[in-house]
Amino acid sequence: MTKIPDRIDKYAIKELIAAGGMGEVYKGVHPTLERNVILKKLSLRGNSSVTERFRREARLLMDFRNDYIVDVYDHFVQGRAHYIVMEYVDGSSVKDLLESERYFDNATTAYIALYTAKALAYAHGKQVIHRDVKPGNVLISRNGDVKLADFGIATSAEREADDGDLTAEGMTLGSPAYMAPEQFKNSKNVDWRADLYSLGVMMYEMVVGRRPYSGGFSPEVLQLIQRGKYRKPRRVNPGVARELQRVIVSLVKPRPKNRCGDIETVIRRLKKYLARFNEGDVRQRVAAMVRSESRPPLRMRKRRLNAAGGSALAVAVLLLAVGTALTLLTGAQRVLLRPAAWGGVRFTAADAVSVPVTALYVDDNDRIPEYPAKIRYIPGKEGYASLPLALPAGQYRAKTFVNGRLVWASFYVPPWGRAHGITPVYLRGETAAPGFVEVTWSARDALTGRILDAEATAEIATGRGYEPLSEASPVRTGVVQRFRIRAAGYIDQDFTLRIADGETNLALKAALVPLPARLDFKVIGEEPNPKILLNGVPSVQQVKNGLIGERTVQLGEARSYSALPTHYRIEASGKGWKAYDEFLAGSGMRYSITIDEGESRIKVEAIR
Repeated sequence: MTKIPDRIDKYAIKELIAAGGMGEVYKGVHPTLERNVILKKLSLRGNSSVTERFRREARLLMDFRNDYIVDVYDHFVQGRAHYIVMEYVDGSSVKDLLESERYFDNATTAYIALYTAKALAYAHGKQVIHRDVKPGNVLISRNGDVKLADFGIATSAEREADDGDLTAEGMTLGSPAYMAPEQFKNSKNVDWRADLYSLGVMMYEMVVGRRPYSGGFSPEVLQLIQRGKYRKPRRVNPGVARELQRVIVSLVKPRPKNRCGDIETVIRRLKKYLARFNEGDVRQRVAAMVRSESRPPLRMRKRRLNAAGGSALAVAVLLLAVGTALTLLTGAQRVLLRPAAWGGVRFTAADAVSVPVTALYVDDNDRIPEYPAKIRYIPGKEGYASLPLALPAGQYRAKTFVNGRLVWASFYVPPWGRAHGITPVYLRGETAAPGFVEVTWSARDALTGRILDAEATAEIATGRGYEPLSEASPVRTGVVQRFRIRAAGYIDQDFTLRIADGETNLALKAALVPLPARLDFKVIGEEPNPKILLNGVPSVQQVKNGLIGERTVQLGEARSYSALPTHYRIEASGKGWKAYDEFLAGSGMRYSITIDEGESRIKVEAIR
């Protein structure tokens, strides 16, 4: 029986999860992140290629930062064993779920496939081919999060020169039941289309309960795979949605050139299919399946607009079609072409009884110039919502007239590549007594969206300076008013505006930017300008003059950077050396970062 150690390196060990001839898998606790982690131990000796694959998996994943791929936190050698420390996913693999469920419903299949495809899109964007996509390597947490794991046989174009003989010409790697036909012949030179094929086989198994080619891998079965001869999913299970069958069929084409164009096409088709269901229901059903609980019903998304009759519905549909076309012509393509520089925003006025009017302004902390954009609203069941609008990433203010009320809202549009979707801005339009202005306010973190109302305060300028809004005299219309919303650890947000007669209700919505941390770099050694990565990228999101921007880290040009407060993994490398460290940067804190090319660990010291 394997003896369970109390500690491995700096990690306290909770339990042994699995053991085999090549090593063990432990569940432990990360000492600084204070979360459960998985420690994979490779103790096989005398096989340098297996050891090198193990090390390469760590190198690949430590450069990854994606919500749908299992995070790797550390890699080290202790004694004669190699270790990888990675994210612990509290849940089950798709393989385990299929063994208990036999097959999944259409929505569950599309949901799992969508987030697996998103993980592959990120990996392919890094020039990494997984080469072993299968149900056992897709994990689902008890909350419904989907994570792609096990990049042990992945190949990277950027590291191809370093792979040596790990994948020789003619070598076959992968799980045969899910491998693309070309992968049987030569695993070394397959491209991203091999992963698409494997995803298609996995989707087939999820909706049917078995793989398209059952039985062993005899010459007859291999010939069927090469020819693409299998029963279509709907012939095995008539309940399979036609849309999903079309996706599957497009992926399992035997010839790579005939397969679906790219992973983004797969994502687009799956998102279109899932859009018919009520948001959140599918995720809850998947999570309930992992927890072995009864599943909530799956509701269809309501498509009917709350318009007065068929003519209003027709007008709304026409506005939607025309508005979408105009949006595509005037901005959305920029998000697709430049996701690092553009993002998206949508405005919602849930209680509006008439079409709101919104003007946009660039928040430059100075003159606040107007941004030339037309906000188009369409009626919905409970008010109005705008069509998505593409904007350059940055900070903005929106001035909206809704139900006779003036609403000013500040908001931050992150780059599409860093966002989790379109930024929502919510507006309300209650009324108040004429002559005076009823002022309401709210505050949230500009980056995370976390509500800050409990810790923030609103103030108004008076002859004695700024006073708490709750203690000031009633606010009147017809004059210029100055407001300030502040919270500890954040930069103050000021609003200066004239409230016209009739504008009897004012809402202030502040997106507060965290106070930046300061990173001071010091280099010891002969390397004049080491390569720096912060959370896997050579740039840092910084705050300058109260605005959020991005700056490339180049120590030859500057040694001090302002940075948003968050958890950082910092890596430095030069010729023949590499060092790293992790730390949590706090608001307004200063950090001295010493990089010594002779050390494997970077020294990070907080200075108040």
